[in-house]
Amino acid sequence: MKRQQKEKLKENLDRLDADEHVQIFNVIKKYTDTFTKTQNGVLISSDTLPDECLHEMETMVAYYLDQRKTLNLSRRQ
Repeated sequence: MKRQQKEKLKENLDRLDADEHVQIFNVIKKYTDTFTKTQNGVLISSDTLPDECLHEMETMVAYYLDQRKTLNLSRRQ
């Protein structure tokens, strides 16, 4: 995955809530056990993740953000 795509994925990951982060982390754990836990969360180098994992994450993030947008639109009506 290109650097620009990874940066966009990171930006979108930052928009997710804690429960969604847990689901994303479950995907990551399927592909690697290389990560660092800190007080602020979990640190993972995107360079250690295979493209398949990054694409799966990208799909999930897009789904979560789309669902959030749909819910926000329905609340306005």
